[in-house]
Amino acid sequence: MPLAVMTAWYKPVLLYLWIAPHILLATVSLLMWMRRTHKNFPFFFAYSLYETAGFLLRFSIYMIGIKPGIPYRYAFAITLAGSTALRFGIIQELFNNILHNYPRLERVATISMRWLTALLVCGAVVSAFYSSGVSPEHIMTGVALLDRCVAIVQAGLLLFLFAFSGVFGLSWRSFTFGIALGFGILACTELAVSALHLTRLSAHAADLLDLLPTGSYHVSVAVWLGYLLVAETPVGAVVATLPDLEQWSGELERSS
Repeated sequence: MPLAVMTAWYKPVLLYLWIAPHILLATVSLLMWMRRTHKNFPFFFAYSLYETAGFLLRFSIYMIGIKPGIPYRYAFAITLAGSTALRFGIIQELFNNILHNYPRLERVATISMRWLTALLVCGAVVSAFYSSGVSPEHIMTGVALLDRCVAIVQAGLLLFLFAFSGVFGLSWRSFTFGIALGFGILACTELAVSALHLTRLSAHAADLLDLLPTGSYHVSVAVWLGYLLVAETPVGAVVATLPDLEQWSGELERSS
């Protein structure tokens, strides 16, 4: 594809994929507040507000003519770090919603998530400060590593939901499932893009590849909005009696 032709459409598409998802995300926040859904999903609600505010900050830097140098990189690193932390909270929140009928399993999941969070944060900090200094490049390295780790956890969560949604009585129409599905799409895309960036790509292919994360984010936000607009089936509404699971849950409680 000729460079002139690609340049003609690339920037408008990039701007659209940057702006449009955050407009939809602001709509998600508003609907959650109006429907009082934010009380059941406080971390996800905080994430939607935080992402919208972070976008406004970065977009303002862009609009006033500051080139993507030191100020923009610091703003991006800080907002990405906060977003990553909230995504950990969302993962825990989803597990709590899924396992709320099984308090013993919920306790085990909470403890496991705390240890996993501590290990991932330590790894990211070591990576960020492995080289001397605290330049934006070093900070971005650590934050990007932590973000990639969260993507792996969220991809695993999606697999867990698909495999065990029937066991725990989680309807595919529930908002819990919708949140996990949206993050799963985003996480799988991020991991795929990271893997493709390790291969030899032309400049044009690399630019096109950079559209995938923002495009998948657009899809994810659309999924969240769509799930908000349909009737929600509460978690546990179709839970059957699962004596084996309850027995296993009790064994975990006694062994902990």
